[in-house]
Amino acid sequence: DTRSFACMKRSRGADTSMSDDSLVLVTADNKSGFKNVTYDLQSRRYELRVQVGGKRKHLGAFKTAREAAVVYARTAEGKADAAAQQRPTGADAAAIAVRAAEREGLLLIPADRKDSTTGYKNVTHNVEQSGVRKYKLQMQKKGKRLSCGLFGTAEEAALAYARTPEGRADAERLRRPAPVPRTAAAIEAVQQAEREGLTLVLSANATGYKNVTVDQRKSKCQLQVRAAGRQQTIGIAAASSE
Repeated sequence: DTRSFACMKRSRGADTSMSDDSLVLVTADNKSGFKNVTYDLQSRRYELRVQVGGKRKHLGAFKTAREAAVVYARTAEGKADAAAQQRPTGADAAAIAVRAAEREGLLLIPADRKDSTTGYKNVTHNVEQSGVRKYKLQMQKKGKRLSCGLFGTAEEAALAYARTPEGRADAERLRRPAPVPRTAAAIEAVQQAEREGLTLVLSANATGYKNVTVDQRKSKCQLQVRAAGRQQTIGIAAASSE
């Protein structure tokens, strides 16, 4: 609301004291130390300018950067920036997301692709994304790849997916016991893995095992892994455990 910004413009008698204990000044990596506050060499005052409705609004000139920051902190935009500034980031935010999943009885779904850089299903890390939210959650719906949000950590994105119906369905599949081998070859494969001290890696897919898919044309299971940037078929077997 531009009218509210007009009211915020500083007059000679304007109150710029921090009388509100809950007021949070929004800091920035600039010369003034505060967001939207710059020093004007001609007037020798600190200018406060804010982007509103696509236009740059001048909210006043102040003796100190702190005075300008106080005025900005009282605007709706300043309060929103302050709330974002106080949100946990990095390792703290990741730990909070993990604890939230535990409290809600959710499972952060591990990635089923070998080339995943985040370790979580449907979560990618975009290093070129501006700002602190560099982790993208994308889901396949009705044949289309949809972006479901940007997050500060991979765990926060994974938590968002875990809360969806698709994430809950994946969790149910992962929590199921390993597929029961029903053929002699499948039983032998499981026993061979036990003898070698190996663990058959489970996955939330139709076969129950990571990188193992069903070839409908041959009615057999095939193992595919990504190597050197390409998906390669390693072999075909009658049972997924093989």
